[in-house]
Amino acid sequence: MFVSLRSLIPFLLVWPTVTSAVVFAEDDIDFNRDIRPILSDRCYFCHGPDDGTREADLRLDIREDAAYVLESDELLDRVQSDDPDLVMPPPHANLELTDEQKEMLKRWIDEGAPYAAHWSFEKLPLTVETPSVKQADWPKQTIDPFVLAKIEAAGQQPNPEADPLRWLRRVTLDLTGLPPSAETIQSFEKAVQKDRERAYEAAVDQLLQSSAFGEHMSIAWLDVARYADSYGYQSDKLNTQWPYRDWVVRALNQNLPYDDFLTWQIAGDLLEDPMRDQQLATAFNRIHRLNNEGGAVFEEWRIENAADRVHTFSTAVMGLTLECARCHDHKYDPITAREFYSLSAFFNSIDESGVYDRTEKVPCPSMLLPTEEESAALERSRQELAASEQHYQAVLAATKDRFKTSEAASITADDIPDLRLALSFDQGFDNAVKPVYHPSESDRAWAKMCDLVPVEDCQIARLNPTLADDDKARLAAKDDSKEAASNQSSGPSDRMALKLDGERGVTAHDIEPLDRWTPFTVVVTLNDPERSPERSLIVHHTRGTDCGYNGYDLTIQDGHLESRMARVWPGNAISVRTVEPIPANQWHQVAATYDGSSQASGLKLFLNGRELETVTLRDEVKKSCNVVVDHGGDFVIGQRFRARGFAGGLIDDVRLYERNLTSLELQVLATGEARPADAATFASALDQDAREAFAQLRQARHEFVMAEEVIQEIPIMREMDEPRETHLLLRGEYDAETNETTRVERTVLKAIPIPFPEDARKDRLGLAQWITHPEHPLTARVAVNRLWGNFFADPLVRTPENFGLQGDLPTHPELLDWLARDFVDHDWDIQRLCRNIVLSATYRQDSRCTQEQFNSDPTNRLLARGPSYRLAAEQIRDLALAASGLLNPEMGGPPVSPYQPGQDLWRESNGMSPPYQQSVGKSLYRRSLYSVWKRTAPLPNMMVFDASSREVCTVKRSRTNTPLQALVLLNDEQFIEAARVLATALMSNEAPEQRIENAFLQLAGRRPDPTELEELVTLYQQEQTFFEKDVDSAKSYLSIGERELPSEVPLAELATTTSLCQVILNLDATIWKR
Repeated sequence: MFVSLRSLIPFLLVWPTVTSAVVFAEDDIDFNRDIRPILSDRCYFCHGPDDGTREADLRLDIREDAAYVLESDELLDRVQSDDPDLVMPPPHANLELTDEQKEMLKRWIDEGAPYAAHWSFEKLPLTVETPSVKQADWPKQTIDPFVLAKIEAAGQQPNPEADPLRWLRRVTLDLTGLPPSAETIQSFEKAVQKDRERAYEAAVDQLLQSSAFGEHMSIAWLDVARYADSYGYQSDKLNTQWPYRDWVVRALNQNLPYDDFLTWQIAGDLLEDPMRDQQLATAFNRIHRLNNEGGAVFEEWRIENAADRVHTFSTAVMGLTLECARCHDHKYDPITAREFYSLSAFFNSIDESGVYDRTEKVPCPSMLLPTEEESAALERSRQELAASEQHYQAVLAATKDRFKTSEAASITADDIPDLRLALSFDQGFDNAVKPVYHPSESDRAWAKMCDLVPVEDCQIARLNPTLADDDKARLAAKDDSKEAASNQSSGPSDRMALKLDGERGVTAHDIEPLDRWTPFTVVVTLNDPERSPERSLIVHHTRGTDCGYNGYDLTIQDGHLESRMARVWPGNAISVRTVEPIPANQWHQVAATYDGSSQASGLKLFLNGRELETVTLRDEVKKSCNVVVDHGGDFVIGQRFRARGFAGGLIDDVRLYERNLTSLELQVLATGEARPADAATFASALDQDAREAFAQLRQARHEFVMAEEVIQEIPIMREMDEPRETHLLLRGEYDAETNETTRVERTVLKAIPIPFPEDARKDRLGLAQWITHPEHPLTARVAVNRLWGNFFADPLVRTPENFGLQGDLPTHPELLDWLARDFVDHDWDIQRLCRNIVLSATYRQDSRCTQEQFNSDPTNRLLARGPSYRLAAEQIRDLALAASGLLNPEMGGPPVSPYQPGQDLWRESNGMSPPYQQSVGKSLYRRSLYSVWKRTAPLPNMMVFDASSREVCTVKRSRTNTPLQALVLLNDEQFIEAARVLATALMSNEAPEQRIENAFLQLAGRRPDPTELEELVTLYQQEQTFFEKDVDSAKSYLSIGERELPSEVPLAELATTTSLCQVILNLDATIWKR
């Protein structure tokens, strides 16, 4: 049984939507207030900053460029004309000026058409004078005279102060997102009777010290930071971004100064000896959406990621719509496309691929976040590894002496131990017995090929090369490639090779994965007749898809060999590349060795037994490089899924050893000639003590990697050693033509009259220093404006996302400047600013609105009354949990999965998603901040109350009032269960009136007035009659929710009280802040 909506009709208020604004009477024309909005809305699209769309070479946003049309009256003649061929704006633009606007322009021109800099681009003043007011006893904070002066100038009066309990509920919800408890209310009432002002201050100080402060205040910033627990786009896989969310909560609870709050997020990794939290904070730049679509172009999405960072930085910190300049010069603001990419250059130099793969791996660059226990375990593993390394080196030293006295035999190709796989293509290509080695007691055995994947003759051609008598390395094909492709083997004694087409290859199953602790050697006899500038795969042992592989691969590009071991390419990998290309169109024996050290120096490349000079491409790897995924995991020759194989390449044979062979052994393999063992080969291949010591070292390396593997990891910012070049991209296309003229340097916006700090580096840290300059015109204004909006229905600038020319003017410009200046001068103290606002007379006003006030100022631009609006989605759910006693106060950690309607909305919205796994026990009742946020399937009971989807930076949520919201409160499992648990607690009160009063106090923060009490008693009696007649409905109703129903409770009475609590939960008094 669900409560009928009819029960709520006497209590629900529907406010009319009014968008008109109070008009402030001013005698003089003010360019920013009166003229610029007209020019920006009606003229700048064709006559503004964008060179690409400017008409008639006329620019009206700069006085000098517009002087002729202003002084010659041409502009006035055009706007006043009735001729459709002359009038401006032209009729087809649908931007006709009103008579009032035309008159405003005429007055302005008559006054000399003075221009002024855009208000938000002017430096923050060093001082702001406080206005004088008539009601000198009304202000309680310096904020108040600025507000009162506007009210008095409009001939109005501020509202009286709100009732103390109403203020207590208001401030508690605003600072913690939770309602005051019954105990807090009672304690506050007593304190007010003793000393009202001290009681108010003590209440605020206690709330600011509560851990709930950071939890609540973080929600607005997480909207700005587009924080979510999934990557978005079509796959929308879950990620591990929650440590960043926890850092934001900690930073706000610790009252981290706002300039540091920004600096850490923009460039914490670039600070001197950055702390863990400073690096973690840079995840702000990495929690944008990421794609893993098959066939995704890495560079396209890397550019997209950098653009998102610029958009988020500009909107979150400067309140500018910079994304408009990604494809062209801004239509309205003085920001060019070149400036967009100059800012992008600051965010464009991290070692990322642009996409993510389908495993649990974290995109690079990243950092590990071990717990204390994990740190201790990692340190133990590190010490054990160091001890194993030391022991191995000692054994090696002793091995040298044994070698001198030994009679080491000559080494032949067949004598080289640790062979794991050998493929020869000299016979017919079927699954008959082939020379494939597997470990055995004798360390060497002929065996059946490891389930070699058949490759038909029509797919991979076989050549019949002739082996020269003197040198296998000079093996050459007799026939032309095309002719040989159609030939078949002439006999079992002929040598053959595979000609690969890049799409198909040879796969050997059951080969132990190559990982960063496993030494190995890959030997391939190959010919590269069709050299390609693209990276081509020779062999690999990897898992994954084209979105991201992990494991080992040997590739060739323009003849340069590259050997790499990667967990996440490019930033979590080791890789080397040969300096010189190998000769083309010749047979070579190529070998790649790896010593298992997790260092790029452990990767070596050989050509015909000779070690090649290499350069290190990447040299940082953490965690395992063998992450299981639903694709790959085998040793493959010449091909990889959705990657370019060794197209046109020829392969004669392939060998894989479970040891990094010595140079001498590789020379033996290359020449076929036996050679006496040297000391290195003796220790590596023959000496049993050294081999056992190395086995112990390998095991210690394995255990160290496994200790890393369990540690939480998160993407962060980390600057590349050499900054990546950034270019102006035509229309924002990643593959637009680039050259020296499109190349951009790291610079800041010219429209901002604060130069880049002279002594700062041209990196993100320098950018952070620029943005937090004490006189920066935007940073502090944007911050205090957004904070103000957290406490009132609207911020002072009602377009917090746009402080540019298309944005609103501040309702109280002097107040905004004073707040910003005071904020900076007091060390960017967020909690101090919050304290001043909530203790101000402006905030304490009663929110009731007379008809006269509504007619003259429907949206409260004058701030002549207190705030009044519906609570945010998280506040409503958390309020229900807290009032019922269900709320679990546990802080931080991975997201939880609360109730969700339907069978499985995750799978219904996205078939690629895993099943939704609802949490159990106390995890069901944690604050909404910790609920899992999946971008393509956000929680419905949050979205219906206008929560942000977190796909892009959002600085202000919409606020709607719809019937669906009432239906959610009446039917959502979470709210029904909360009402039942609260009702259970109220059962100790026998009288319905007492239950109603206590429920009202818990949910609405006050006691019901006589009318409300009378209506609720009537409702109680009606519901009681219904449930006493229909006990089955009561049972069904009370069974909703996971919390166990207490035994020996009168079901009809509990159902009645539950219904009562649901109704109160739906009231305007509960879900609105008054």
